[in-house]
Amino acid sequence: MRSATEESLKLNGVTLDGAVKELLNAYTIKDEKPDADHPVISRQRRIQDNTKGLEDIAKGVLGKSIKADVSQADTIIKKLGYELAKAEGFGGKPEELKDETLRTYLSQAASAIGNPTIGNMTEFKKSIVNLAAAKPGDPLYDNNSALAALIAYIAQQKDGESKRVNYINALIQEKWTQPDYGIRLQDTLGSEFGIPFNRTATAGDALNEINRRAQIQSQEYVAKTGKTYLKTPESQMKKAA
Repeated sequence: MRSATEESLKLNGVTLDGAVKELLNAYTIKDEKPDADHPVISRQRRIQDNTKGLEDIAKGVLGKSIKADVSQADTIIKKLGYELAKAEGFGGKPEELKDETLRTYLSQAASAIGNPTIGNMTEFKKSIVNLAAAKPGDPLYDNNSALAALIAYIAQQKDGESKRVNYINALIQEKWTQPDYGIRLQDTLGSEFGIPFNRTATAGDALNEINRRAQIQSQEYVAKTGKTYLKTPESQMKKAA
């Protein structure tokens, strides 16, 4: 039987080379024309639009209120839960989303985010009621709350590219510690992104560094494009180190 190091590695059906190519497309600029957006910036704009729409849902439930009562908190959770369900492929109407199914989607989100409060309807509702301001945009609104975390997660899941990137990142983290995969993943990501990872680097280290350099590159690209006296930045991640 051939080992994973002797053939094209697969991450749940996604080849290693294919996964890295998708990440390169998501994090690096390929078209260096003056009017071309960096993929990170384009993605952030789409997520920002999604976030605004989701925040408007919470605002609509609250009306003129700043704080939420139990009934309003319950409605906010159910409305946002429906948006999450749609992002995950649910095709029914709001009234067709059963409580059991809603709880399953919220539990999955809680696991992905790393915030157990979101997966516990009782505690999640209580956390919203206890917010000094449950209305997004208010000066007292807590951007680190479970509510804000869920909105941010749904905003990403509603964006196809972001959802795909999250999926690939999860696969990489899952396979990183497996002997046949770890070293290949480390070497391939390091080579393609121009980052000299050492053998102690974790999957989190690698993905965080890729994201950090992409953020830097995107800001440099925005700063330089449109200025005719400057060359557009190189499309190599190592230039953004």
